Amino acid sequence: MPLSSISTPRYLRIVRASGWYDLLVTWPFVLPWTFAWLYAQLGMLAAVLGLPGTLHPLDTTHMLLANLLGSVVVVWSIARMVAPSLLLGRLDGVARFLFAAWQIYAVAHGASTIVLGFTLFELLFGVLQWWRVEGASPTRVSALAPAGT
Repeated sequence: MPLSSISTPRYLRIVRASGWYDLLVTWPFVLPWTFAWLYAQLGMLAAVLGLPGTLHPLDTTHMLLANLLGSVVVVWSIARMVAPSLLLGRLDGVARFLFAAWQIYAVAHGASTIVLGFTLFELLFGVLQWWRVEGASPTRVSALAPAGT
C-alpha cells in the first residue's frame, strides 16, 4: 500500500514549523552567556530526572562550537520561515537525519541521554520533510528548485 502524499501548502507549513522549532530551541546557543545558562539548566534537568550519561563542564572550545552551531541554525531557521520551499525542506531533512545520527552516536558513547529529547524532534521533522509531496517529481532535481527559478 503506497504512502499518501501531502499537499504543497501543507508541506510548506511543515518546513516553516521546523524553522520555528529550530529558532525557539537554538537561539540560546548563539551567545556564550545564554548557552552557558541553557547548558546548566539541561544539566540540572538531567540530574533531577536521574538520566544516565555525562554533560561535561564547558570549556572555550565547547562554547565556540555551540555558538557557531547556534548562529548557523538560527540563520537557517529564518531562511525556512521566510521562504519555505521543497528544496529547503529536503535539505533540512537531510541535516536532521545527520543531527539525529550524531546525537545517537554521542549518547551511545556516554553523552547524557537528555540529548535524545532533541533527537525525537530531529527524526520527526526529518521524516515529515522527506514525505511525498503532491506534484513533486521524486526523480528530477529541478523539481526541488524554489518557485521562480
